[in-house]
Amino acid sequence: AAPPAPPLLQHGRISLDRTGRTCRVGDSGLTLTATEFRLLDLLMADPRRLTPRQTLIAALWGAQSAVSDRTLDSHLRNLRRKLAGAGCPEALQTLHGQGIRLGPCA
Repeated sequence: AAPPAPPLLQHGRISLDRTGRTCRVGDSGLTLTATEFRLLDLLMADPRRLTPRQTLIAALWGAQSAVSDRTLDSHLRNLRRKLAGAGCPEALQTLHGQGIRLGPCA
């Protein structure tokens, strides 16, 4: 069996508490929707990995879902805006045609 996922993920100043379902950037709490939390959780689970958009859509809404790229874009835009407001403007990086990955948040 796979080892249990750690309850706390850390990437630079961003910390994600999976048990308490909270996110912090430095000393400040960040209010995320359930989808934004899951999206950040997926990216923080393997922060160096470039995750294809279709992989994110399948993980968030199911492989058979009819969710469009625009829906994912909307959640990414909102999450990017919240992280930028907390001082991490480059925390989410989109590589055109390849996928999404975490960027620096020092």
